[in-house]
Amino acid sequence: MLSIWLAAATLSLLALLFVFWPLLFQGREQLKAQQRQSLNVDLYDQRCAELIEQRNNGDFDDAQYEALKAELDLELLGADGTDSGEPKAAQQAQSSGRVVFLASAAILVVFVFAFYQYNGASQDIVLTKAIQDKFAADTMAVQSGQNPDPALARRLMSQLEERLEKDPENVQYRYLLARNATDLQEYPTAINAYRAILEIDKSPLVMGELAQLLFVVAGNRVTPDIEILIDQTLAQDPNSHVALGLDGIRYFQAEDYQQAIAQWEKAIKLLGPQSAGAQSLAAGVLRARALMNEQGGAKQGGAQLLANSASIEAGAEEKAPTEANGQLSLKLKVELAEGLSLNPEHAVFVYARAWQGAPMPLAIARIKVKDLPAEIELNEAMAMAPGMSIATFPQLELVARVSASGQAIPQAGDWQSTLGPIANSSAEQHRIEINTQI
Repeated sequence: MLSIWLAAATLSLLALLFVFWPLLFQGREQLKAQQRQSLNVDLYDQRCAELIEQRNNGDFDDAQYEALKAELDLELLGADGTDSGEPKAAQQAQSSGRVVFLASAAILVVFVFAFYQYNGASQDIVLTKAIQDKFAADTMAVQSGQNPDPALARRLMSQLEERLEKDPENVQYRYLLARNATDLQEYPTAINAYRAILEIDKSPLVMGELAQLLFVVAGNRVTPDIEILIDQTLAQDPNSHVALGLDGIRYFQAEDYQQAIAQWEKAIKLLGPQSAGAQSLAAGVLRARALMNEQGGAKQGGAQLLANSASIEAGAEEKAPTEANGQLSLKLKVELAEGLSLNPEHAVFVYARAWQGAPMPLAIARIKVKDLPAEIELNEAMAMAPGMSIATFPQLELVARVSASGQAIPQAGDWQSTLGPIANSSAEQHRIEINTQI
């Protein structure tokens, strides 16, 4: 930033030198003119003295003297362009012109600086520096095993919103705003940012990410709005792995397991079989095949999965199911901080999500405040979406939140606590004390 201002100052000085150089040159010319004028006056005086001496010697009479004197005066005026003294009016006009010119130059410099500050790229430079600082801070936090500081993301969001007021069609800033809002789970802001981008550019990448975000907000359900986005994304980009994954979930929820498998297998080929996303989709494929092969139980199995998801979102109380053979599970003990008194009927959501990943729950259970302290087990069978279980990600974050609204999405005033990173294969019982208000 400092180097840019130094460069700007240097260019301004060069511009001023270019403007004022004629004035400096004019000053030297005026000095030479004054020297010539002084020489002409000296010659004039000398010639006048010679004429007087010749008249006194009788070389010519008074009339001839007056004529020669007048001719000499005319010669002096012709040589200098003025009389023996520069008119004071001309001097004052020249001085006044300089003052006006200097004042105009100063006003121009101030105007250009102010105009650039308001309409130029200075805010973009500040934003670029803020983005770089946040990325470096987040990287250091992750490397040290800590959560990124949410204050940095909120500060960056404020700067982005302020800049977008003057440059509302900047797609890059809209996208950064959407991603940061998603990370902070400020979903309305993120959704509005994505929709604003789509009004400018129907990007399949943005449509896919918006569909994924709406899927999380809708409680991991494919709604009609999400279906439209999925279809539009695949129409423009048939190889969008995000849209293919969501399309597979749509068919899975409709109990069309064969079509769900087909879409997920396409996505797996695009992602590469070793990627985390491909492994989660492969788990979904296995589940879909198992349900499809169950004699007489395919419909029932799919409906039961949907019922579990719907019951959590609707607020129906359920306990953690027992661990199935061969499945990963996490054991937790959840309790309120000492001295914290909350409504016994308020909902308590306990879930695991990917560490430094998507905020959607991978396994979730719901109890009430009156049930605390409680021992809860989260396992693969509690997945909210096919192929997205606690076995998908090697490191997890555990969250326990008291929700006064009964909604799984965090709200201001909720009480919660988080713990992570936790290995998904951890066998120890993890203790979570709810002690922080959002």
